[in-house]
Amino acid sequence: MKTIDAKGTTCPIPLIMTKKAMSELGENELLEILLDNEISKKNVVHFLKEHKMSIIEEKQGNVFRLLVNKTGEIPEDTKVEEYCEINAEVLSNYVMTVKRNRMGDGADELGEILIKAAINTIPDMDIKPNKMIFFNSGILMTLNDSAVLESLKKLENLGIEILVCGTCLDYYQKKEELAVGRISNMYDILDSMSKASKVVFL
Repeated sequence: MKTIDAKGTTCPIPLIMTKKAMSELGENELLEILLDNEISKKNVVHFLKEHKMSIIEEKQGNVFRLLVNKTGEIPEDTKVEEYCEINAEVLSNYVMTVKRNRMGDGADELGEILIKAAINTIPDMDIKPNKMIFFNSGILMTLNDSAVLESLKKLENLGIEILVCGTCLDYYQKKEELAVGRISNMYDILDSMSKASKVVFL
């Protein structure tokens, strides 16, 4: 497995390093990318996912670790600079949390319809959150059979970070069914909420 250490660098350097390293790999070979800048991490993930690469994301302290499986191809003439920023009009510094698999109080069936409609609407919003956090029964929205899975993957490809409570996945015994986002812990969740300009609860 090849490793590139892009810690201490900013765009477009991590993207240039990533493109070069991926060009040297064969199909289904692995690349480890280390970064310590969240914006650079989002840009690299966006770049790789747009070119059909499979990615596992981890965070160890202040270091982001991306484990990339070369499942796609990056054309030689691809301009990495175009991936260097996420438009500020697309992402705003607020966090959206989903604490259950329905919205509001009252009839459960209506609540399930409302939460699906809400999440499926987010990709069309002008101002999107920069993070979405799923906990308690909200984690059910991130699984293989979720009715909002396509929308969540679209948001993740835009650079929106999706955090999924690991304790909740364990409680519901659903960890193996996770289909979008990365498994997180209470420290990451509270840290993200405390640093946000505002937190929106669904």
